[in-house]
Amino acid sequence: MFKIFLDTEFTGLKQNSSLISIAFVAESGEEFYAEFTDYDKNGLSDWIINNVISNLFLNDDNQKRTLNKMHVKGNRQEIKSALLIWLDQFCKNDDCIQIWADVPAYDWVLFCELFGGALNVPKQIHFMPMDLATFLFAKGVDYIEDRINLLDKSKLPIGQQHNALFDAKVGFECLMKYMEK
Repeated sequence: MFKIFLDTEFTGLKQNSSLISIAFVAESGEEFYAEFTDYDKNGLSDWIINNVISNLFLNDDNQKRTLNKMHVKGNRQEIKSALLIWLDQFCKNDDCIQIWADVPAYDWVLFCELFGGALNVPKQIHFMPMDLATFLFAKGVDYIEDRINLLDKSKLPIGQQHNALFDAKVGFECLMKYMEK
Protein backbone atom coordinates (compact mmCIF):
# COMPACT_ATOMS: atom_id res chain seq x y z
CA MET A 1 0.00 0.00 0.00
CA PHE A 2 1.09 3.54 -0.74
CA LYS A 3 1.86 5.48 2.47
CA ILE A 4 0.71 9.03 3.18
CA PHE A 5 1.33 10.75 6.50
CA LEU A 6 -1.48 12.94 7.89
CA ASP A 7 -1.38 15.68 10.51
CA THR A 8 -4.03 18.18 11.54
CA GLU A 9 -4.38 21.14 13.82
CA PHE A 10 -7.80 21.70 15.32
CA THR A 11 -9.68 23.84 17.80
CA GLY A 12 -9.19 21.62 20.84
CA LEU A 13 -9.26 18.18 22.39
CA LYS A 14 -13.03 18.21 22.73
CA GLN A 15 -16.17 17.07 20.99
CA ASN A 16 -17.22 19.25 18.07
CA SER A 17 -13.65 20.33 17.43
CA SER A 18 -13.06 21.75 13.96
CA LEU A 19 -10.09 21.67 11.62
CA ILE A 20 -7.78 24.67 11.51
CA SER A 21 -5.30 23.06 9.12
CA ILE A 22 -4.55 19.69 7.54
CA ALA A 23 -1.45 18.30 5.87
CA PHE A 24 -0.42 15.16 4.00
CA VAL A 25 3.05 14.03 2.98
CA ALA A 26 3.26 11.21 0.47
CA GLU A 27 6.03 8.63 0.44
CA SER A 28 6.90 9.78 -3.09
CA GLY A 29 7.43 13.37 -1.87
CA GLU A 30 4.20 15.16 -2.80
CA GLU A 31 2.57 17.33 -0.15
CA PHE A 32 -0.83 18.79 0.51
CA TYR A 33 -1.39 21.57 3.05
CA ALA A 34 -4.56 23.51 3.71
CA GLU A 35 -5.72 26.16 6.15
CA PHE A 36 -9.43 26.41 6.87
CA THR A 37 -11.18 29.76 6.88
CA ASP A 38 -14.39 28.41 8.41
CA TYR A 39 -13.16 26.78 11.63
CA ASP A 40 -14.96 27.63 14.88
CA LYS A 41 -13.06 30.61 16.30
CA ASN A 42 -15.14 30.69 19.51
CA GLY A 43 -13.49 29.44 22.68
CA LEU A 44 -9.98 28.94 21.33
CA SER A 45 -7.54 28.41 24.17
CA ASP A 46 -4.50 30.64 24.58
CA TRP A 47 -2.38 27.58 23.75
CA ILE A 48 -4.14 27.12 20.38
CA ILE A 49 -3.83 30.83 19.58
CA ASN A 50 -0.13 31.01 20.55
CA ASN A 51 1.03 27.64 19.17
CA VAL A 52 -1.25 26.85 16.23
CA ILE A 53 -2.87 30.02 14.85
CA SER A 54 0.46 31.85 15.05
CA ASN A 55 2.05 29.17 12.80
CA LEU A 56 -0.42 29.47 9.94
CA PHE A 57 1.31 30.95 6.90
CA LEU A 58 -0.93 30.92 3.84
CA ASN A 59 -2.20 34.10 2.23
CA ASP A 60 -3.45 35.04 -1.25
CA ASP A 61 0.10 35.26 -2.63
CA ASN A 62 1.69 31.99 -1.48
CA GLN A 63 -0.92 29.34 -2.29
CA LYS A 64 0.26 26.61 -4.69
CA ARG A 65 -1.93 24.44 -6.85
CA THR A 66 0.36 21.83 -8.38
CA LEU A 67 -0.04 18.11 -7.75
CA ASN A 68 3.48 17.95 -6.31
CA LYS A 69 2.90 20.75 -3.81
CA MET A 70 -0.66 21.84 -3.17
CA HIS A 71 -1.08 24.59 -0.55
CA VAL A 72 -4.60 26.01 -0.32
CA LYS A 73 -6.61 28.23 1.97
CA GLY A 74 -10.38 28.09 1.96
CA ASN A 75 -13.55 26.69 3.44
CA ARG A 76 -14.23 23.00 4.03
CA GLN A 77 -15.78 22.43 0.60
CA GLU A 78 -12.93 24.14 -1.26
CA ILE A 79 -10.32 22.17 0.69
CA LYS A 80 -12.18 18.89 0.22
CA SER A 81 -12.31 19.49 -3.56
CA ALA A 82 -8.59 20.29 -3.74
CA LEU A 83 -7.74 17.26 -1.59
CA LEU A 84 -9.72 14.92 -3.85
CA ILE A 85 -7.74 16.17 -6.86
CA TRP A 86 -4.46 15.71 -4.98
CA LEU A 87 -5.33 12.18 -3.78
CA ASP A 88 -6.37 11.04 -7.27
CA GLN A 89 -2.80 11.29 -8.54
CA PHE A 90 -1.68 8.30 -6.47
CA CYS A 91 -4.09 5.51 -7.31
CA LYS A 92 -7.74 4.90 -7.97
CA ASN A 93 -8.08 1.33 -6.66
CA ASP A 94 -9.99 0.58 -3.48
CA ASP A 95 -7.89 0.65 -0.30
CA CYS A 96 -4.60 1.44 -2.05
CA ILE A 97 -3.58 4.33 0.23
CA GLN A 98 -2.53 3.72 3.81
CA ILE A 99 -2.85 6.78 6.05
CA TRP A 100 -0.35 7.16 8.89
CA ALA A 101 -0.62 9.71 11.70
CA ASP A 102 0.87 10.25 15.14
CA VAL A 103 -1.82 9.33 17.70
CA PRO A 104 -4.53 9.72 15.04
CA ALA A 105 -7.67 9.70 17.19
CA TYR A 106 -8.67 13.29 16.42
CA ASP A 107 -6.82 13.56 13.09
CA TRP A 108 -8.64 10.56 11.63
CA VAL A 109 -12.11 11.54 12.85
CA LEU A 110 -11.73 15.12 11.61
CA PHE A 111 -10.36 13.88 8.27
CA CYS A 112 -13.36 11.55 7.90
CA GLU A 113 -15.78 14.33 8.86
CA LEU A 114 -14.40 16.42 5.99
CA PHE A 115 -16.10 13.86 3.71
CA GLY A 116 -19.27 13.47 5.77
CA GLY A 117 -18.06 10.51 7.87
CA ALA A 118 -15.90 7.41 7.63
CA LEU A 119 -18.19 5.70 5.12
CA ASN A 120 -17.69 8.56 2.66
CA VAL A 121 -13.90 8.92 2.50
CA PRO A 122 -12.41 8.44 -0.97
CA LYS A 123 -12.44 4.77 -1.95
CA GLN A 124 -8.68 4.60 -2.34
CA ILE A 125 -8.16 5.36 1.38
CA HIS A 126 -7.86 2.22 3.50
CA PHE A 127 -10.39 2.18 6.35
CA MET A 128 -7.79 1.72 9.10
CA PRO A 129 -5.37 4.54 9.94
CA MET A 130 -1.93 3.50 11.14
CA ASP A 131 -0.53 4.99 14.33
CA LEU A 132 3.08 6.17 14.53
CA ALA A 133 3.07 6.19 18.37
CA THR A 134 1.94 2.55 18.53
CA PHE A 135 4.50 1.63 15.86
CA LEU A 136 7.30 3.31 17.88
CA PHE A 137 6.13 1.54 21.05
CA ALA A 138 6.23 -1.83 19.25
CA LYS A 139 9.76 -1.04 18.04
CA GLY A 140 10.91 -0.29 21.60
CA VAL A 141 11.35 3.42 20.89
CA ASP A 142 10.37 6.04 23.49
CA TYR A 143 7.00 6.90 21.97
CA ILE A 144 6.52 9.82 24.39
CA GLU A 145 9.70 11.57 23.21
CA ASP A 146 9.17 14.64 21.05
CA ARG A 147 9.38 13.42 17.44
CA ILE A 148 11.89 16.16 16.60
CA ASN A 149 14.32 14.58 19.06
CA LEU A 150 14.03 11.20 17.31
CA LEU A 151 15.52 12.59 14.09
CA ASP A 152 18.95 13.73 12.99
CA LYS A 153 18.92 17.52 12.79
CA SER A 154 19.72 17.17 9.06
CA LYS A 155 16.33 15.44 8.56
CA LEU A 156 14.30 18.24 10.18
CA PRO A 157 12.13 20.17 7.72
CA ILE A 158 11.91 23.94 7.70
CA GLY A 159 9.00 25.21 9.73
CA GLN A 160 7.49 25.33 13.18
CA GLN A 161 6.18 22.59 15.41
CA HIS A 162 2.36 22.64 15.68
CA ASN A 163 2.04 23.57 12.03
CA ALA A 164 0.32 20.62 10.35
CA LEU A 165 2.72 20.53 7.37
CA PHE A 166 5.84 20.65 9.55
CA ASP A 167 4.46 18.00 11.91
CA ALA A 168 3.44 15.73 9.01
CA LYS A 169 6.94 15.97 7.54
CA VAL A 170 8.53 15.19 10.92
CA GLY A 171 6.15 12.28 11.48
CA PHE A 172 6.87 10.90 8.02
CA GLU A 173 10.65 11.13 8.60
CA CYS A 174 10.26 9.26 11.93
CA LEU A 175 8.19 6.58 10.23
CA MET A 176 10.80 6.10 7.49
CA LYS A 177 13.68 6.03 9.99
CA TYR A 178 12.13 3.33 12.15
CA MET A 179 10.72 1.28 9.27
CA GLU A 180 14.30 0.79 8.14
CA LYS A 181 15.24 -0.78 11.50
